[in-house]
Amino acid sequence: MSENKISCDVCRDLLPLVKDGVASADSEAAVKEHIGGCSECEMLFDGKFVPAVELSETPRPLLRVKRWLSIIYAVLLMLGLYFGLSLTASDNMFYNCLIMPVAGILGYLIFKLRAFFFVPVIMFVTFILTNTLGVFDSAERIEFLGLVSFTFIYSLFTWAGMLVAMLLRFAFSKNVFGKERKK
Repeated sequence: MSENKISCDVCRDLLPLVKDGVASADSEAAVKEHIGGCSECEMLFDGKFVPAVELSETPRPLLRVKRWLSIIYAVLLMLGLYFGLSLTASDNMFYNCLIMPVAGILGYLIFKLRAFFFVPVIMFVTFILTNTLGVFDSAERIEFLGLVSFTFIYSLFTWAGMLVAMLLRFAFSKNVFGKERKK
């Protein structure tokens, strides 16, 4: 192996600099020599090839942060639903107009589009458990048809929150329909 030979990794690191014309003459010569003998790097240089990202390349600390955020969102979702449902048979039940959209946003952050199904199911199960177990002493018990109706009404509020979260995600995304957004 001669001194001018570089690895594919080094070549790929230098390609943007060579394309932009800011690489040193030695770097440019090394890249040109490498792509003369490596068809994969040549296709990458010509823009005809995009290497697949391996799953092992995802940084582990980022995965840990995402996992912890999901756990925090899930706990906040459960607490919000529990608190909101505790207000249902009380004088303060209209605070759910604020609580349930926030629960919808948290549900969207956890489940993405599956939240449109999962959050109402979680809410209904929590409703039944709190009602049958008598967790709320100050609240009166609600019969089954009332549970279904309140779950539907609160689901509309959570779906509104999910819609807001989807629109915000779309508005702040860098990529729109597979194309880079113009600034």
